[in-house]
Amino acid sequence: MKRIGIIGLGQWGKNIVSQVQGKSNKIQIMAAWSRSSEKISEFCANHQIEVRNDFDNILDDNSIDAVIIAGPGHLHAETAKAALSANKHTMVIKPIALNKKDADQIKNLALSKGLTLALGFDRCFLPSVDELRKHVRAGDLGKIIHAEGNFCVPRFFNLIEGDWKAGNRFNPPGSLADHMLYLMIELIGPVKALSVQGRRNAASVEIADTVSISLKFEDEALGTLTAIGVTPSFERLHFFGTKGWAEIRDRSHFEFKSIDGKSSSLQLEVDQLLLRQLDAFADAIEEKRPFPVPLDVAVNSAACFDAMQRSYANAQWENL
Repeated sequence: MKRIGIIGLGQWGKNIVSQVQGKSNKIQIMAAWSRSSEKISEFCANHQIEVRNDFDNILDDNSIDAVIIAGPGHLHAETAKAALSANKHTMVIKPIALNKKDADQIKNLALSKGLTLALGFDRCFLPSVDELRKHVRAGDLGKIIHAEGNFCVPRFFNLIEGDWKAGNRFNPPGSLADHMLYLMIELIGPVKALSVQGRRNAASVEIADTVSISLKFEDEALGTLTAIGVTPSFERLHFFGTKGWAEIRDRSHFEFKSIDGKSSSLQLEVDQLLLRQLDAFADAIEEKRPFPVPLDVAVNSAACFDAMQRSYANAQWENL
């Protein structure tokens, strides 16, 4: 049983605790730190978690095997470097960093110390994603020539001034669609250049709430991402290949069609993704199996976030 500390206990951190604590036979969350400790005391007490007065207290605790970093995205790099320097196995809830330099430093630090570094990305554990991987790796799609990802939600209506997500600086234009980007990088390869177009249409804060991103991959495949924060929820990932296409829609629906007209359609159960994610982290620490999200995916995605900022500001293609 791995003893875990969690740094940052906002909405997503609480989701992790609620879905994992007492349900996993591989990890136990022992301690937590958040910038507003008084706001988490009751929640932690209900889940048998000790609230620490600062995150160094967790990092200095030799009884803690690993940490989960679930605070604001722009603090992930700094916190991950501190955790790894303290010899803690580390899971960073996406993103690992907002630029390639920081992501490379985090990756190299983990490798130099022989520590497990994992990108917390629960979508990679979807059964529909397993189906997509299976078809791509079996060659059923042939050469992948284009990919489309849509991640559209109404959550930007709820942003308020002062929220770290309520601006383009820490929430790069288009980064809302990172859910789809990680899987594109994993299954197609690294992005080498991108172009962003975006505007603010309906959000009450100064943020690009409607964004379209064009992608060029190193293997010459093309891609598009649509990220909208002010519309009803719509999630879709579609790969086009020379032998067939495959689509995931709304997490649970998977469809495949081959060039000869054969098709299949599946409705798959979505359950216990965060539990599967944390158990996979424990297995990676024990060296039973590699964590499903390769570190090169995390690094290339961080380079994409930096390029998104530049492209939006400069209105031009940016190389990674």
